[in-house]
Amino acid sequence: MLLLIPLLALFPSEQCGSIEGDAIFHDQSPLYCAPLEPMPGDTVSLRLRAAVGDLQSATVRIWDTGLNGGAGGEVLVPMWIETQVGPTQNFDLWRGDFTLGNDTLWYRFRMEDQGCTDVYQITGTLNNWDPAIRDFQIRPGFQGPSWARGAVGYQIFPDRFENGNPSNDPQNGEWEIAPGIGITAHASWNELPTGGSDFFGGDLLGIWQRRDYLQWLGVDFLWLNPVFESRSNHRYDATSYDRIDSHLGTNAEFQTMVQGLRQQGTRVILDGVMNHCSSWNEWFDRYHVYPWTGAHEDPVSSAYGDWFTFLPGFHPLNFPENYCSWFAINSLPKLNYANPEVRDRMVRAPDSVLRGWLQTGIGGWRLDAAEDVGPGCDGGDHSVWTEMRNLLKADDPDALLILEEWGDALPWLEGDQFDGVMDFNGFLFPVQDYCLSRNDSVATFRDRILKGLRAYAATANHSSWHQLGNHDLSRALTRAGLDADRVREATFLQFTLPGSPVLYYGDEIGTIGGNDPDNRRTFDWNLANWDRDTVKLVRKLSQLRHRYSALREGSFDPYWVHHAGRVMVFAREDAQDVLLMIAGSNNAPQNLNIPVDRYFADGDVLEDQISNRSYVVVNGKINLSGSDALEAHGYRVLHLR
Repeated sequence: MLLLIPLLALFPSEQCGSIEGDAIFHDQSPLYCAPLEPMPGDTVSLRLRAAVGDLQSATVRIWDTGLNGGAGGEVLVPMWIETQVGPTQNFDLWRGDFTLGNDTLWYRFRMEDQGCTDVYQITGTLNNWDPAIRDFQIRPGFQGPSWARGAVGYQIFPDRFENGNPSNDPQNGEWEIAPGIGITAHASWNELPTGGSDFFGGDLLGIWQRRDYLQWLGVDFLWLNPVFESRSNHRYDATSYDRIDSHLGTNAEFQTMVQGLRQQGTRVILDGVMNHCSSWNEWFDRYHVYPWTGAHEDPVSSAYGDWFTFLPGFHPLNFPENYCSWFAINSLPKLNYANPEVRDRMVRAPDSVLRGWLQTGIGGWRLDAAEDVGPGCDGGDHSVWTEMRNLLKADDPDALLILEEWGDALPWLEGDQFDGVMDFNGFLFPVQDYCLSRNDSVATFRDRILKGLRAYAATANHSSWHQLGNHDLSRALTRAGLDADRVREATFLQFTLPGSPVLYYGDEIGTIGGNDPDNRRTFDWNLANWDRDTVKLVRKLSQLRHRYSALREGSFDPYWVHHAGRVMVFAREDAQDVLLMIAGSNNAPQNLNIPVDRYFADGDVLEDQISNRSYVVVNGKINLSGSDALEAHGYRVLHLR
């Protein structure tokens, strides 16, 4: 282990201007941070790339949160030139090693040249000393399932994917979704959805019957919207957590499907709604369905009375809505996690909701409204999720745990709760603003993607889900103004940027739809209506993601942009391969002369893995012009032939 030198003062803040900033690079991929998921006691090697001969010295500045009795403290790790890399040995690779302790580390790089100092941080640019900018982070012991790194996912709204068993279809008026409001059964699969009480008859057998299509697409896992017993079509309001909804199938049929899909290499991720249930739920029983006394019927005598939180003055007749619910929606009473019985039933017991269903062979859980879970009317109880992780990972270390969070998810991604997040902040919103609505410049997009990818530890980045849409958003094609080229631009980025691309059923064939419920249309199995170009692109990109590990776990270097042409060029690299992505978001063909000398040498022939076109490196560049110009909304995946 190298000597760690305590820092007594901030680094000097002089601007040097002599360091070749464009050549500096580090991220938390295995080439630059090894091991990928370090444990306490491991030797961690950090590497920094710089132009050959450019730096006089380099140092890792670490903030160790465990020093000084937990107050934290600064240490320095000296670096040395390990080797030269690049096609012409045109980069120095600096390396610094240290032994990892038990506590979270934040780090940045100090670079010296000609007596001045600059630092390199998560923005991927050179900055003077600025303590307010978040550094790279290492969370000792934060390990996620290896199968989930960069895996391809597919989200299914079960009632709308395929009807495999008409005998279990809901019938008109079969039950009430609210007093006096019966459900509606559509006469035709191709009708439009109308709300939460209309049903089309999609079921588990339908998913199973379409497994060949999912395998053809290259799907590694399915995320199913809730499947437990419910009165609504979305089922985010369970009436029982013990039973698969009978209009989807049986518990036995579910387990058969899960195990059958697993045998073909496809895992099933369930949607867990742990914060709230239905007012029709067997524990709450607002409408007197069950023979026992529900919490709403009499909070004092009911065995479930303190599983929920009733406010002062509550009476089931006089003040029927005076209880804690999700977003004050009275049909969604909120579970009270201050009650240990609730924690046992939902999380802790071997046959709890989370642990019991894990025993069926599912691949993990996506947890809905996770930030809202807590005692009484409150949310933000992270101890629930810490317990969940400890127990579920003991039951199945490969279980994937994904958080729904629309903002900064860092408080849940510190290694003790979730593996990853549905990454709205770091992926969906930037791609939407750049490709679909075309509001952002290419430079703004690049910076937002970099900031998002480097906001969390490496484990979380590899496991986090990247979607263009889901059941809570209008369809991607609709948000793109029905411009399929823009959707294909976004799809290209979804599959070539770091993270786990998750398709929303039907987006790949050109399904449209506005906000809920229109975004939950049925899957159109008539091939004549499909957007063939998009579905073929999805399949090709999925194949490339499975062929090249660099697309799943490799570094991400967005080193060149063409501002006027709205083109970004980025490399994905690991020990086996380098792939160069050219991503255009433009309305006209672009003639481009793209520098590639940081990864390829003169005379190298680069082949596009989508179109099979070839480009020869000349004077450190490749030329896309004339008949080879980058098409409007064009893209390339270049690999050394």
